[in-house]
Amino acid sequence: METASNARGVIFGAVPCADWSFLGDYLTEDVKVYCADGGLSGALAAGLTPHLVVGDWDSGGHPVTGVPCTVLPVEKDLTDLQAAMDLALADGCTELVLCGCVGGRRLDHTVFNLLLLEWLKDRGGRGIIVDRESETRLLDGEEVLLSGGPKYHYLSLAPLDRQLTGVTMEGVKYPLRNATLTRGDTLSVSNEQTAPQARIKVGEGRALLIRSQRD
Repeated sequence: METASNARGVIFGAVPCADWSFLGDYLTEDVKVYCADGGLSGALAAGLTPHLVVGDWDSGGHPVTGVPCTVLPVEKDLTDLQAAMDLALADGCTELVLCGCVGGRRLDHTVFNLLLLEWLKDRGGRGIIVDRESETRLLDGEEVLLSGGPKYHYLSLAPLDRQLTGVTMEGVKYPLRNATLTRGDTLSVSNEQTAPQARIKVGEGRALLIRSQRD
């Protein structure tokens, strides 16, 4: 997902994880690490040194000696994660890997964190949300090639717009060709990559491409 001209940032949310080794697939040598409040614990557990810590300290985060820190008010108009993403963009990171952001006790935070992929896209960035079992990215009238063979058992395309048009899925168990998908229908859930390379294309509209149950 990274291009030569774009810096990559990893942003840790506060959802805990017992094993961060999956992040090895996404780290680069010069990656910058941002912690949204309680995400500090995740970054340290993953053996990473934070580049910046951001938060209002209501989920376990705290300033770290020698690490730049942005203190946010408890009452504010955006989450700690969105604030961290905004600061990462300002720091030149347009490729963001978000971890510790889904599956916690707050379903509302999980939903809004997924939607932040749209917010990021509208500001010229690209993001991917990852955890031990899943990987989620936004497609906006574009296509992606999933190479290297199946890493996940399931592959789903969840429309964000009312309709997606020109949807093509190749190299999967249930292929589609120039199809129309409607938000709220489950036609495009639980597909499976069957070829070394899968091609997923959305002609028009926005959707979340979700790969789950890591093999």
